[in-house]
Amino acid sequence: MQLEFVEPDSRLSSFISLYYRARSDDTEISEIDRADVGQIRFLLKGTGHMEFHDGSTGHNRPVILTGPGSAAARIRLKGPIDVVGCSVLPLAWGGGILNADARDHADRLCDAMPLLGNEFADINARMSAMGDLNDMKTILDALFIGRIRKIRAATVQGAEQIRAWLSSSNDPQVKQLTGGSPSQERRFNRIANRHFGGPPKALARKIRALKAAQVIMLNNGEMCDAAIGPFYDQSHMVREIKRFTGKSPGKLVSPDELLLQLLLDRPYFRELEPDGPDRSKPPSRLQSS
Repeated sequence: MQLEFVEPDSRLSSFISLYYRARSDDTEISEIDRADVGQIRFLLKGTGHMEFHDGSTGHNRPVILTGPGSAAARIRLKGPIDVVGCSVLPLAWGGGILNADARDHADRLCDAMPLLGNEFADINARMSAMGDLNDMKTILDALFIGRIRKIRAATVQGAEQIRAWLSSSNDPQVKQLTGGSPSQERRFNRIANRHFGGPPKALARKIRALKAAQVIMLNNGEMCDAAIGPFYDQSHMVREIKRFTGKSPGKLVSPDELLLQLLLDRPYFRELEPDGPDRSKPPSRLQSS
């Protein structure tokens, strides 16, 4: 599979992550989509579907919106494929770009065009006529910049507090976020559901597992105290990692799992990227493969 990345316009830095393009001439493609923040994908070539952890199936459309995942999903495609997409960061939900709550789209796939606007109904054809992701970026920037809406300062602050809390520990505790205040618990539940796709407790569970998976991957697949520490025991860690990555710890470093490794090999996960231009950039080896 060939992968390319390019940065979106700086005005979009609080709302979407890197644009990417994935191409393959394989006729059958099956990949794990780790539990993530949500994606918008433009399927220029290929057909397929996603299988979610609850047994439901979502069939691909030309422009696809997938919501935040509460567990890993599987992507099955019939190629050759050419897919352009980006991650949907928390502030894009709830009206920032998408007039939809993340919680309502969690573990679901739907047609993105009703949310993006019919004036871009020909966007796939326009991008297919271009040969370079940098050229496609101009169309994508125009699409998303035109949909930016102002978000209340208190909401932005709350989302950043949640992000900082998730980043602060390998096992973040809800009480550290809310201070034990019922009113703060309700406030952060509301913001987390709308912008992150689930309540703080569920987000902490997901991030704990993904951080442990990253530690194991960077440790060449070996179990270590840093990964096991936040869990009851090693068996608990294995179950959680498998739920959120779709793979047992020993398979995270398999040569067959390049895409999953790329999704884990970031200085920060996309859920944890700060709002604005200081978001982490991918290591240079992600630029192509």
